Amino acid sequence: MKDDAYHYMRNSIDDNLYNEWWYFNAISNNSQFFVFYLLCDPDNLTGSGKLQVLAAVLEDGKPPVIGLRQSRGFGGDRNSPTLDLDQSGFALQDESSLNVWGRASDETSGTPISWNLIYQPAVSPWFAIPVQEKVGHTKGGWMKWLAYMPSANVSGSLTLGESVFKVDGTGYHDHCWGRWALNDPQFAWAQCSIPKEGFSLTLGDILGEQQRSYLGIKFEGRTIIFSGKQVRLNMTRFANDPQTAETYPSRYEVVAENNDFLLNMTANVQKTVPLMIDYPAPAPSYLVFQQVSDLQGVLYSKMGREYQFDAVGFTGYTTPRM
Repeated sequence: MKDDAYHYMRNSIDDNLYNEWWYFNAISNNSQFFVFYLLCDPDNLTGSGKLQVLAAVLEDGKPPVIGLRQSRGFGGDRNSPTLDLDQSGFALQDESSLNVWGRASDETSGTPISWNLIYQPAVSPWFAIPVQEKVGHTKGGWMKWLAYMPSANVSGSLTLGESVFKVDGTGYHDHCWGRWALNDPQFAWAQCSIPKEGFSLTLGDILGEQQRSYLGIKFEGRTIIFSGKQVRLNMTRFANDPQTAETYPSRYEVVAENNDFLLNMTANVQKTVPLMIDYPAPAPSYLVFQQVSDLQGVLYSKMGREYQFDAVGFTGYTTPRM
């Protein structure tokens, strides 16, 4: 649990480059939800620090509702998963579950969004990047990445305006922290899970000349890890976002192989939400495409077994934007 706690400690070494976020998503019936709790330059040493909650609700056949709330302060616990970010946050519900809550307002319509959810882990955590991994072009830049709930059962409620929705579905939660220029590196990622089968898949890929891949599967009580050149991610189809005029991948194809397993997977994007994290010029802003996707694949054991999966999950793609 301590690994999912708040990690920032001012040490006068690149404190202005410190980033930490906790990400949660959920799928319930035909709706999807995600939220970021973001700390970027927590002491605001650059004047561009961000203490933000970014959330979105996606209902089939309706425009997404995207909420942003900028906080004036925050509180965290270094020994347990607890964060208070100005009427939003999370805390332990019991020995393993998290209560996740918050509020924001849609940037276009002003529609208020609030959530009060319980995340109960269905599989154990996976430390995708357990040591300080170099990331970005800033000297000494590094990050860690913990998939704290690669698969979760999620219950509770979402409120949009005056409408209240019951949530009873599947979810995911991860946590990243480190010291790097947030608007510098490009990432792609994918995630899906089937809690009743004890299956989850988490993929993260640092793009560009620093390209590195991290892929973990939880299945039948074991953790199957692929990394580095064992993972090949190709983006084979693209689309244009009318809101930002930027291009994003709409189909991902993954082949991963280690000594014991072979994975073939495709992710076809069904919904895309652009999130902009703004920086003052001349620095680039940071564009985050959050996507709901259909993930299909086969995991082959070299002992002759195979497991097929077909699940709705999430993918994502980030890029700097001038």
